[in-house]
Amino acid sequence: MPKTIYTVHQAGSEWTISEGGKAYGGYKSEAGAIKAAVAVASKLGLNGNETFVVLQKADGTSKPIFASDPEPPTIDSMMDAER
Repeated sequence: MPKTIYTVHQAGSEWTISEGGKAYGGYKSEAGAIKAAVAVASKLGLNGNETFVVLQKADGTSKPIFASDPEPPTIDSMMDAER
């Protein structure tokens, strides 16, 4: 299963999403960049990819924001759990 990591970080006055050597920038806020990264990562996760979003802080540390579930629950399994 492919593994994709999106890293959100500040680049000057903008926020950027990096993945696999590519950078997608122009986000005006941290929240906007995170929202975009999670949207893409969650869609890929639904297609069977293992995806992650991390926030790269100014001090060099990173904080996990999102991780796809490799085996998301089905409606049937959720209904069975409620019984």
